[in-house]
Amino acid sequence: METLLIKSRSKKTSQLLMDLSKEMGMKFKKIDDKDLEDYFMKKSIDEGRISGFTTREKVMNALKK
Repeated sequence: METLLIKSRSKKTSQLLMDLSKEMGMKFKKIDDKDLEDYFMKKSIDEGRISGFTTREKVMNALKK
């Protein structure tokens, strides 16, 4: 399974992509910028739990993406 993150500046384009995904039998979830930030924060926390150490720079870079 693969996951794609696509950020659109237009609601019309977003709707077109969601309709196309649905037609192709793909699942999608619409999220806002805050949810995206939360996702990357969780990813950084999980990485720190596995590796035991995450630098401040890695966390900040993850949040900027």
